[in-house]
This record gives sequence, C-alpha cells and structure tokens, in this order.
Amino acid sequence: MIEYAYLPTDAHLIKRIPASNYAEFSCERVDSVPVDIPVVVAFGGELTDSDRGANSYAKMLEIVFEENGISGINIYSVIYDFGTSDSKLERINLFKKAGRKINSFDNAYIKVQNERMLKLMQDKEPVPNYVKKLFDILLLPRISDSNGKKLSAKEAKFRIGKIKFYAHCHGAATIWQIGHLMHEKMLKLGYSIQEVKDVEQNLLVVQHSPIAPLDKNNFLTLSFASAEDTMMDHHNKMSEYIYDNSADVIPCFFKRPYGNIFVGGHLKVQKFQEHDHRGLLKDEGTDEFLTEDGKIIFTAERNALINGAKHSLQGGKMPNISELTSGNGVNFEELKANGDAFYKIMLKELRQQNPKHDYQK
Repeated sequence: MIEYAYLPTDAHLIKRIPASNYAEFSCERVDSVPVDIPVVVAFGGELTDSDRGANSYAKMLEIVFEENGISGINIYSVIYDFGTSDSKLERINLFKKAGRKINSFDNAYIKVQNERMLKLMQDKEPVPNYVKKLFDILLLPRISDSNGKKLSAKEAKFRIGKIKFYAHCHGAATIWQIGHLMHEKMLKLGYSIQEVKDVEQNLLVVQHSPIAPLDKNNFLTLSFASAEDTMMDHHNKMSEYIYDNSADVIPCFFKRPYGNIFVGGHLKVQKFQEHDHRGLLKDEGTDEFLTEDGKIIFTAERNALINGAKHSLQGGKMPNISELTSGNGVNFEELKANGDAFYKIMLKELRQQNPKHDYQK
C-alpha cells in the first residue's frame, strides 16, 4: 500500500473507522490517503467544520455501501477551515469564472463591501489555501511521484480510478476548484491534453444539490437536485425556468454541457428539506419522506455511488452514465428523453421571452 505523508494542514481529513473507546465519532484525523486502494471522499456543505460534521457524511456513505453489499472501500471526509476566505463570495467568484453575469448583492453599500472583500481574498489567496491543501493530499500523489515527477499516463489513470468523490452543497465548489488545479498541474508536469482528459474522466464525482457551476467540470461529474431547491443559486435563465416551473418537472436528465444533472420537481414530502442530501439510505424511514420523484432521483444517485465504488474495486473501463445510474427502477433512457423534451419546450419559451443564447445552468 503506497502512502504519502504530509504535514498537518488547515483543511483536515477524517477516516471512518470501526467504533472503539479510543476514537470519538468512529473516525480519526489523517494526513495522507493511500493511492492504490479504493477510496471515497465526502465533501460536505460549508458548515462541515468539525470531526462530528465530517463523520456524519462518512457514516452515511458507510451505511450505503453496507446496505448494498459493498466492502473494501475506505471512506474519508473533509473538514473545512476557510481561513480568510468567505465561502459565499468564493462561490460567486466561481460562477463569474464560469461566465455568469451575477448581481447577487442586496444594495450598493453591500455590493461595495463584498466586492472589496472579494478582491482582498483573490489578492491573498487566488486559489483558497484549503483547496490547494486538499489537492496536495488527495490528487497530487496520483499524478506525480514522491519526487514531484510526472507519472506515466497509465499509472496516473490507475491511481485516479481508485478514488471517488461525493459532494453536497459547497462540496461541489471545492471539487470544481480542485479539478481545475489538477488540470493545470498535469499540463505543467508534461501530460498531453488527451492524457489529461483520459485521467480526469476516470474520477467520478457524485454530488447532491451542488452550489457550483455545473459546466466546466473536469471530472466525470453527475449532479442530483430538486427543481424546488431554494438554496441552490440560480444564475441563468435555464435554472430560473426550471425553478419557476417545478410543478411541471418530471424526473429529467440534462446532459453536458448543461451539467449531467438529474432533476426532479419535488424530492421531499416537506418542502423546506429540498436541499437536504439525506435520502440515499434504504432504511425503513426513507420512503416516508421522499416523493415519487425523490425516490427516482435518490435511487439514481445511490446507483452511481455503488457502481462507482465497484469501479474502484474492480478497475477497468469507467462505466458510462447510463450504466452508472440505471437499475432498481431507474430507466436512464427515459430520464434522458424527459430532459430532451423539457429542454426543447423551455428553449422555445425562453427565446420568445428574450433572444439571448446562453441558458446553461
């Protein structure tokens, strides 16, 4: 088992371990992650700033794998320390980088103050330190050796294929930035563009209610969300239209470049829980708080996690999106057809309202 040691960082990782008298919350902090065994890393929401919070995500994934007969997966989870960064402003900056025109400040005074803070953040940390540190621990050892030299493309693809990411909320923004860091680093190390793309697409990201751009993701990213999720930032006409017409949204899939996103009109029985990521488990209570749409979306998400874990265990070619998400009552081709039909209707109506061209989410 290959490990790379790192000094303790401001962004911490916990590893899920069996319960004992010596490990609070059944987890321990670690400074490295093996590169040659199956690993899943959870990136929680921005409030995940403690061992307890990170462990809740790790425990959920552990139960998902146990319920579905998957063993041999090492589970890690991120603890955030944003330092001088403001997570909301950080996400606004990402949407701007992705080409969004955002007016997200309530009044002129707040706008001036926030833009001043955003400039200070960018001057001090063009890429947030916690993002760089997570990249250094999780991915740098998968594309370079202990001397900082380029690995073969075959070895890099193998090592990247052993790790999978699960994200909720701000976790998607963190992974979006890590993906761009890895892309730049691989090019600097001397990988060809095609090699970079091949390696990147061997890392599966499954994310729920992502608050991050859904396009310009470098990894193989599948997103799952509710059309009625008021926590997700709506920065373009496509997402606004879906939210405004949530009552008409049946479970849909919108392919790249629109985000590889699975959307249901209303996932939870109680509307205020639409941003909640819980729904993956197959315990007795799951069906009681999920709508029919919710059952489909969360089943597709669970399928992706399980099939992604199997890929880490077995190796070989990464399954396509249909293979990752189909089964247990989920018909990917039907979801795709729903998305194609909905998109045509939406595009026609939006063009009638405003002849602009970019309606990506």
